[in-house]
Amino acid sequence: MSENKEKNLKKLYSINEKSLELLDKKSILLENEPSLNSFLIKQKLLEKLNLNNYKKLDTKYINQVFNEIYSNSFFYDNEKIVYLGPEGSYTHEASINLFGTNNNYYSVNSIKNIFFEVEEGRAKYGVVPIENSSNGIVGDTINCFDNYNLNIIGETVLDIHHTLVSNCSKTQDIKIIYSKDIAFDQCSIFLENYHLNEVKYEYVDSTTKAAKLAAQTPNSAAICSKLAAKTHNIPVLFESIEDKKDNKTRFLIISKFENERSNNTKTSIIVKLPNTQGSLINFLNDFKKAKINLNKIKSHIVKGISTFFIEFEGDKNDKEVQKIIKKHNSHIKVLGSYMKQIEDI
Repeated sequence: MSENKEKNLKKLYSINEKSLELLDKKSILLENEPSLNSFLIKQKLLEKLNLNNYKKLDTKYINQVFNEIYSNSFFYDNEKIVYLGPEGSYTHEASINLFGTNNNYYSVNSIKNIFFEVEEGRAKYGVVPIENSSNGIVGDTINCFDNYNLNIIGETVLDIHHTLVSNCSKTQDIKIIYSKDIAFDQCSIFLENYHLNEVKYEYVDSTTKAAKLAAQTPNSAAICSKLAAKTHNIPVLFESIEDKKDNKTRFLIISKFENERSNNTKTSIIVKLPNTQGSLINFLNDFKKAKINLNKIKSHIVKGISTFFIEFEGDKNDKEVQKIIKKHNSHIKVLGSYMKQIEDI
């Protein structure tokens, strides 16, 4: 080994040693001060870290590393985190990205049940999909926000990459493919290119279930996530088979508690306006007059009533925002203010 390489190896050892020493001190600090054990403080710390000018670390990498370190230092008082299952689903993957691997996860079988478990106090956090860049808003989530009184306390965006998994070594041996209908639609070009559109499609409730079935069934395959493939120990034949490579899904974290004010905040609301001429324009003009930037306006039908899911920059307690909320109090339901992770998908 050259002298220069040996010096750099010693530097590398020293850096890693100091990193572990700091993590050990952090764990001791948190053990002695349990009040620091909160999702809110984690969000505040992450916000400050993202403002630092690191030479080689981008925001995505900082978030991934910090979430993993955080999950091994904080245990959220062993509170449950519920997600749309089963294990290995994209919502499960988003949950791990948010809270790290070392946490108390439970899968439930519907978005409604996520809201119900958090509302009943049997889970402290829930992770729900709100929109997909290819398929739009998730109606079930909007409906649940209308029916339950829970708060949005955070968000995350997951790049959706589908894989083709199978115990077959050749695509010619595949006789049946399992997956969700939406996954088949998102991978149509790949399936056609490999003549897999000529085999039988079996539609199932989740891509994770598809992976499980493919692992158990001869001459079969599944379209699923890499996490689902790993969970069910089935080989990946092809990665990133989706038609649109920028396919993303945005997820929200829901809870019964509220966030404190942050510097980089967005607010989500549900609005039900009277069916009169100009009601929406007049409502939106109040934001324009207050110079509040709207990030998103999505229309949805809830119980036969036109409902708008609206997001804007700022905190719900800001002076100008409060004026609008009070003016339209009977038409607005505030869902929460939280740290902004992305402008839009």
